Amino acid sequence: MPMITSNILNNCDRFFVFKGNEILVRNPNPGTVELPQKEVVQKFFEQNYAKDWFFEESKGYFTVILEESVPALQGFCWISLRQLFASSYAFTNLCSRALALLNWRKTARFCGCCGGALQDDKFETARICPFCGSVFFPRISPAVLILAKKDDKVLLVRQNQGNTNTYTCPAGFLEHGENIEACAKRTIKEECGLEVKNIKYCSSQHWPYPDQLLIGLTAEWAGGELVLQRSEIDDAKWFSLDNLPPVPKAGSIVYELIKNFS
Repeated sequence: MPMITSNILNNCDRFFVFKGNEILVRNPNPGTVELPQKEVVQKFFEQNYAKDWFFEESKGYFTVILEESVPALQGFCWISLRQLFASSYAFTNLCSRALALLNWRKTARFCGCCGGALQDDKFETARICPFCGSVFFPRISPAVLILAKKDDKVLLVRQNQGNTNTYTCPAGFLEHGENIEACAKRTIKEECGLEVKNIKYCSSQHWPYPDQLLIGLTAEWAGGELVLQRSEIDDAKWFSLDNLPPVPKAGSIVYELIKNFS
């Protein structure tokens, strides 16, 4: 990992400090989040807590991910990055970009062609092999989430991974050879045994866990009865809007899909 210099920190306006999927902020007041300043970042380097870092001068930010053993810092706290997704902070998208790229750098360390150690490209958001010249760009994994409608009800599922009782939309990763509509139809069929039609795009959301782009869709029930893919889905039901189960909170694309149901 290259050495950090004061000149690098001086050329950045925002500092994103991560530990896992959490971001460091000054103890927030209601509705207010303040990022740390460069002096705080410098201390983490002096105490050898930095695992990896990079900066994008053109975007004006510096980011670092710390060891899990980093001690608590007086006047600051760690919050889930997801807590910022429902906010209107101007830096939320940059935070998401920073974490996604840190996650990518963790796995893009060696060349898949010759095994050489990769280096940061000087001109692009990429890593390059100095031995064979191969270039590796950050991976983005598109996934669809489908809010299926049947009369005045919506289809929600509870996945069998995780420890919550939260219900969400059926979701699946886009595969090679598929367009978004085909992915939606396959996902609903595989997970719930249903046919859908009139698939429409609604919105999208960055989701750096570790590198997803979520694509929110709506669709209408076209036939079939619920037959669950038990390896993926623990429960699925048609719910009316006045009798919803626990669903993701604001800041989630599922929340927005349900909120805008018509």
